[in-house]
Amino acid sequence: MAAGGLDDDEEITGINITPMVDIMLVLLVIFMVTTTTINKIEGMEVDKPDASSGKNIDELPQSIVLMCRGQDGGGEFAIDGQPVEGTQAEIDQAMAREIEARVSQNAELQGIVQCDTKAQVGAMVHLIDLLRENGVTKYAIATEQPPAVKG
Repeated sequence: MAAGGLDDDEEITGINITPMVDIMLVLLVIFMVTTTTINKIEGMEVDKPDASSGKNIDELPQSIVLMCRGQDGGGEFAIDGQPVEGTQAEIDQAMAREIEARVSQNAELQGIVQCDTKAQVGAMVHLIDLLRENGVTKYAIATEQPPAVKG
């Protein structure tokens, strides 16, 4: 037998960890690539005023207020307090026409979305999308002032 050779009867006393290190480095590269793509999720920036320091809607003359009220079977929508009725497609078209008309009169128009507590979050996001798609670059979410704390 040659010196340093292994017989079948001898125990293996050393472990080669080079393949394990290679696998770990490949996994590290995969995790680094996936985390950079996960962090690039596009979000929606919202100019959300604090409830205690928000302005009254009447003080914003260059604005359009889109409202939604939630119900079990759907929701009610309004533009500046005027109800908009019809199917969802008809409501969207009416709101889009009104937003476009107001933007053509005032390019600095601010959109305000006001939904009640029973409205679906999807309805609020849909109204923000309508504003963005029709040229409104500034928008806010209307809130109510919290009741005063007694004591």
